[in-house]
Amino acid sequence: MKTEFLKSELCKAFSVAEAELNSLYVTTPFSYEDGDSVVVFVTPLKDGSYRVDDNGEAAYRLAIDGIDLDNAKPQAWLQSIRERYGIQWDEADEELFVHASSPDIVAKMAMRVAECSVQMQALTALRVERQLSSFKDDVLAVLREIENETQVTVKYDISIDPDQQFKVDAYFLTSTPVAVVIASSVERLLEAELIWTNCHYRKEPLRLFAVVEDTDKISAKQVMRANYYTDKTVQFKNMSTAFHDLVHDAVKAPRH
Repeated sequence: MKTEFLKSELCKAFSVAEAELNSLYVTTPFSYEDGDSVVVFVTPLKDGSYRVDDNGEAAYRLAIDGIDLDNAKPQAWLQSIRERYGIQWDEADEELFVHASSPDIVAKMAMRVAECSVQMQALTALRVERQLSSFKDDVLAVLREIENETQVTVKYDISIDPDQQFKVDAYFLTSTPVAVVIASSVERLLEAELIWTNCHYRKEPLRLFAVVEDTDKISAKQVMRANYYTDKTVQFKNMSTAFHDLVHDAVKAPRH
């Protein structure tokens, strides 16, 4: 495959059209959990710069899920993307935005806004969870069994990111740490993906496994996608032995 062909095909995944007030909107190939495409708006300003924003779409979806963005954890996340990506939070319009000083960096800023807008939806995991089955307790029992077998120290229910936003359910203190996220919901699975992605961004050594109860409860499509953003995502129902062996082997012979 030639480089120019691939560049051309990637460009086809994006479309740009005119909006009101001399603005443009960019439809990206990314999507929210409800299937709607992530759209980024680009508006020219009087000083010659450009405002790039998500039109409040991510915040709107959080509002539907009953998430209060004024609470501590959402505010910590907003602070983290401001420091990491330069993305700002417009409290009045409730939208993510950034200023591009010149036309040649507008595309880069549009991609950053789109990425953060998708990540923001994972904050739905902060809502009150429904009554769960014994799934979590069963997984924790397996993890404690591995702890006893390997004699490796484990920390449970801890945050491993600097922003203290999301927790892993178990964290094995090996030379390359092994973390396990018990994904009882799609939102929790998204958290696992964010934890893994952010650790790789910070170049921190980590192996992260996500475990779902049953792909009938969390779709096979979601699990397939999660395998790209975790070291492995597996089903627990009828496969508890395979899950045990996966984590046990990782703890005993972690990658460096």
